[in-house]
Amino acid sequence: MPVQPWDQTERADLLAAHADALRRYNEARAGGRRDLARPCFAEARRQRDAYFARIPRVVMATCPFCDKPLVRSFDPYGLDGLWWQRDAEPEEPPACTHFCLVRGALAYGDHRIVGGASEVHPGPEVPYVIPRLLTMDGMRMVIGQLPMQPGYRAYPLVYFAEKRPPAQTLTADWCRKLFRYRKADGQEGWDLPNDPWDFDLGPYLGDGRIWWSRPGSDNAAVTRQGACPFENLPGRREGVAVQGTRHWTIGLPDGEPFQPID
Repeated sequence: MPVQPWDQTERADLLAAHADALRRYNEARAGGRRDLARPCFAEARRQRDAYFARIPRVVMATCPFCDKPLVRSFDPYGLDGLWWQRDAEPEEPPACTHFCLVRGALAYGDHRIVGGASEVHPGPEVPYVIPRLLTMDGMRMVIGQLPMQPGYRAYPLVYFAEKRPPAQTLTADWCRKLFRYRKADGQEGWDLPNDPWDFDLGPYLGDGRIWWSRPGSDNAAVTRQGACPFENLPGRREGVAVQGTRHWTIGLPDGEPFQPID
């Protein structure tokens, strides 16, 4: 039986309980009271799990190869949600065999930009591509659109491939800092991706590597016919970070590989 997603009030209660448990955990740790810290940490985990168990699931895109909708978790009520945090790992419904990953952008328009206690990186304000991924055989990117309660407009950027490339050649999902993957032999690995972005969608639209869902369609169909409504949109073309009432730009990934510190 499908789980009923939380509403805005229930979400607020879950986030408040989670924040309170973390506050008490940190206070106990600072005071050297590990006996008090452990149950507070366990309570924070319970609230987090309850949040993700009932998070809304939406259609982010439709596969251009098999027409199967891609259903993913998404928090539409604000950037204070745990979904937007860089270390979040929500469980997701099964996807078609062509699905590779989701990236994203977030446009704020004239609305107040506000987040939660944790710094989040929702992306730039306009759609972009990762050129390295679109050089892979049979790779396509589908642009969708999701409304958010604060008045923001989210753009899922979903990559599908006719034949899915090896997992380790892909990259991290939307908002995530760490890229975790499992190879075909079961070996697990991780990386800190730094792939450059390209905001000039024209060449990729011209040769059919970008498809899109029409605004207002709930991302239920995909096309490449006519003018793309997501090309040349206004907005910042660099990463944006949000924490509380503060927001700032964080530049662009430069392609330099991650170098661990010895």
